Amino acid sequence: MEKDRQQNLHIANQNRRNMSAMITSLDYGIGRITSTLENTNQLNETIIVFLSDNGGHIMMMDGSSLGSSNLPLRGAKCTLYEGGVRTPAFIKIPQSKGTNTSLVYDGLFHAVDWLPTLAALAGINLLEEEAEVYRTDGIDHSGTFQALYSNSAVTAPRDQVVLDIDPVYDQAGIIAGNFKLLIGNPAPLNFSIVYPLLAADETHYKDVDATRNYADMVANTAKQVAYAASTEQCLALSCMSKDMALYDLSVDNSEEYDIAWRFSAITTELRAALSIHTDRPPLPTSVL
Repeated sequence: MEKDRQQNLHIANQNRRNMSAMITSLDYGIGRITSTLENTNQLNETIIVFLSDNGGHIMMMDGSSLGSSNLPLRGAKCTLYEGGVRTPAFIKIPQSKGTNTSLVYDGLFHAVDWLPTLAALAGINLLEEEAEVYRTDGIDHSGTFQALYSNSAVTAPRDQVVLDIDPVYDQAGIIAGNFKLLIGNPAPLNFSIVYPLLAADETHYKDVDATRNYADMVANTAKQVAYAASTEQCLALSCMSKDMALYDLSVDNSEEYDIAWRFSAITTELRAALSIHTDRPPLPTSVL
């Protein structure tokens, strides 16, 4: 809307300004929803979750900028770098289940964890339901959130996250604690750059100087279609590239320094942890 664009005129780059205007509009929309819930006495009976499915998408197939920024994280949507897989999120729990205090949870949380966590907060015990129907890889974090609110000791229930296992794009990744192992090509569509820092207010945002190889993307899509129809599918890490990179996210969330050479034992350990998932037989087509 025009009024949202007017609020972002201080941003010189047009693509960045348009993106910011859309976020401003989204902000107002969420505010209207929460105000309505409050005015109808439903806010304290509602769990609100705000999240994203991936990092910012920085450019179109032709290389033109979309105005997103994942700084200071490396990469973007379609990559296994932190700029593609780490996103901000928040959850508002009704006052009857917590307090109005804003707290930060810095443990690992995977998208599949939302189902058991929200079910538990709503008083639904999935373990009591039919196991096959409600089987999930998700982990319930509701107890962790409650411990945060009560200032109790917090133990994160999840200690690792599998990011991807993709033999077509030749990429796989896993995070365990502070360490992250990437195998193959984490950015098959040329989003592997580490972006220069922008001004704090991002007023001087500039389009990222990078190109996306459209021909390669079309070729990879064709490979995916062929792979899906193949009877010789191989998800094992042995079928993928031997290239590996290890990062310590506690001190290097921009993933600039590959330390696999220095911590070979951790690299081997994380590769073995990832192999557990690749060595599992695929689900039968009847449950897909």
